[in-house]
Amino acid sequence: MVSTKTWRPPMSAEVWQTTLYGSRTTLEPIEDWVEHHVFEVVSTSLFVENKQWKLEIASQSKPSETWLVELQTVCGGEVECTLLPAKNWVLESQRFLRPIQAGRFVIYAGKTPPELASQSIGICIPAGMAFGTGHHGTTSGCLRVFDQILCEDTQPNSILDLGTGAGILAIAAAKSCGGSIVATDIDPIAVEVANRNAAANLVTDRIRFWVADGVDHQLKAMDPFELVFANILAAPLIEMAKDISSLLAPKGQLILAGLLNEQTDEVCMAFQGHGLKMVSSLEMGDWTILRMQP
Repeated sequence: MVSTKTWRPPMSAEVWQTTLYGSRTTLEPIEDWVEHHVFEVVSTSLFVENKQWKLEIASQSKPSETWLVELQTVCGGEVECTLLPAKNWVLESQRFLRPIQAGRFVIYAGKTPPELASQSIGICIPAGMAFGTGHHGTTSGCLRVFDQILCEDTQPNSILDLGTGAGILAIAAAKSCGGSIVATDIDPIAVEVANRNAAANLVTDRIRFWVADGVDHQLKAMDPFELVFANILAAPLIEMAKDISSLLAPKGQLILAGLLNEQTDEVCMAFQGHGLKMVSSLEMGDWTILRMQP
């Protein structure tokens, strides 16, 4: 087993399992995208069986035929969909509620925070609201790089979280520094969940959330940002390299994530082509987080 993640128990007893077959390189980005953007998902499991890589996605509703065809096109292999037998998903999900430490940030579920060190910054992701997102290397890696920036006595006054998902990075920014914060996502449900998570952390007045497909006109019309998080996937990062780069202030910081280690050079070159340079890189398992600036 490579990874198993559970975010929330289903609202009904009916749970569907979609199984994808393909290469690890193909399936890992799909799992990451599902974690950040598909909020009807109960759990995912990525593993190899009989020398064949499989990604199992358990969801609260039966996936549409269109979605299944799109998944098959992306993974390049067989896709199966079956109705699962009844299971105690609440108990299953509780196995994944342990706090996650990423620099000074601690992500936890539940109303009662764990015992925190004096310098730690707690981020509550309530159970039942796509919890567990912070367990993924891309999210925790972004938090580690962000913490490094803060430790350099750099306090960005304008921050964008592009592809916010559950809103963890925007919430971390709101709880650790001043200034304005914008968080967008292509998925309306993601934006709704991120709003709720912000409310659970008492920072709704600090973050402006809205639905956006990439870098929309509203973002382009805003003043440049001193810090941009873009935790998406390698392909859209490369495609949007020009637009994302244009959002940065002259001395702004860009944190890129969602790319596998072997995709680092390609993503880095795409942004270097628009005047950015790499400051540092951080590997979190199979994933790399890049820090870049003009």
